Amino acid sequence: MTPRTWTKMLGAAALAFLLAPGGGLGQEDRPPGERRLGPGMVLDEDGGSRVPTLADALGAMRGDPDVALPVGVQRFDPALAVLRQEYGPRPAAELDELANALADLILASDPEYMTDEYDIQDEALGVLSTAAAGGRGRAHPGSFDALVRVYEMIAAEALADGGTDPVAELAGRRPGGSRRLFSALTRIFQADRAGRGADYLLAVVEASEPPRLEDWPAFPHSLWCDAASLVRSGAGAPPEENPRRGELPDTALDDDMFYQLCRRH
Repeated sequence: MTPRTWTKMLGAAALAFLLAPGGGLGQEDRPPGERRLGPGMVLDEDGGSRVPTLADALGAMRGDPDVALPVGVQRFDPALAVLRQEYGPRPAAELDELANALADLILASDPEYMTDEYDIQDEALGVLSTAAAGGRGRAHPGSFDALVRVYEMIAAEALADGGTDPVAELAGRRPGGSRRLFSALTRIFQADRAGRGADYLLAVVEASEPPRLEDWPAFPHSLWCDAASLVRSGAGAPPEENPRRGELPDTALDDDMFYQLCRRH
């Protein structure tokens, strides 16, 4: 996710918290005139706020002009509110349908960096990761599975014509070509740094090959380096929130060796 998008998400979350004490739970049972503006609500035909449907959530992500959002509500907020069940329980099949639709949106194209289409896909990754994590509302495990599908589909497409390292293959196509794959890996890890996210990235590290010193600089892009760097750094989390770092192989834990192998990190 880009810094500007991350800032937007933090700002929207702070605004939602201020405007909707208690997470807005139970607001659908109040008379319309008594409802507060909650996180992820949409506007009805009369200008009042209402709980989003699945169609609202996906339409808002896509920028559908028929989905009107209150001031301060971002296009990703309705999808997050639905997946986190912030307005009450929803059927598991319905939640999985939305998570898979967001994954399909991400996989539909490979846009250039710093375009609106890229930002929409990046925000959808963030929604899936946040929905899968603990915190406000209810975590949705199916969002984690959707994230994994996104990563694995991008990696498989990268290797469709041969090769052994999807990061190297994508980076060789255009500058920043592996950015989307790295974003998917990052979101998988951030969804659960102590559990499934760490399990997945540690498995990626184990299954991939570290670069060889003799290949530098002809082999500057590596899946091993990307995955190991995320677990090493915690992907933005303080050390106490990154308990699995010590499970990396010694080659990844040795600072000098890691820098030599993965200099761009």
